[in-house]
Amino acid sequence: MSQHPDDTLDRLQREVERMFHGLIYHRHPSAHFCEAAWVPSADLMVSEDSAHVVLELAGVPPENVRVTLRGRILEVSGRRDTPREPGRADYHRAEIFFGEFRRTIELPWEADEDRVDARYRNGMLDIVLHPAVVNKPTDVTVEGSHSG
Repeated sequence: MSQHPDDTLDRLQREVERMFHGLIYHRHPSAHFCEAAWVPSADLMVSEDSAHVVLELAGVPPENVRVTLRGRILEVSGRRDTPREPGRADYHRAEIFFGEFRRTIELPWEADEDRVDARYRNGMLDIVLHPAVVNKPTDVTVEGSHSG
């Protein structure tokens, strides 16, 4: 059974992200709350008539999320704020990223900007998109007269 090239690329991307994630945590734990960049996990499911994108945005209030669609490119960006803690704490482990995020997802087709539905519930952002009707074939009636 052969692997699809996209599966291999996805696996490679996850491995590179894991490696960089590991490098980040070799710094002092307090540095994690400064300007750590993070990329939320996302799933993309596609059928003939729709694409369903799910992003994991735990701890991000909906008012801090922006969804932008331009043709085939869906971009989700926003910010997860650092929690306010009473007093000082010494971290033994800091694995949660805070700050700005941006996730860009290329869709398999140009999406209809008028048919996008985004819902945020329990830390998960669900976006449903539909293909745009581009260059739909049209039958044209040819009129003319018979010449004799």
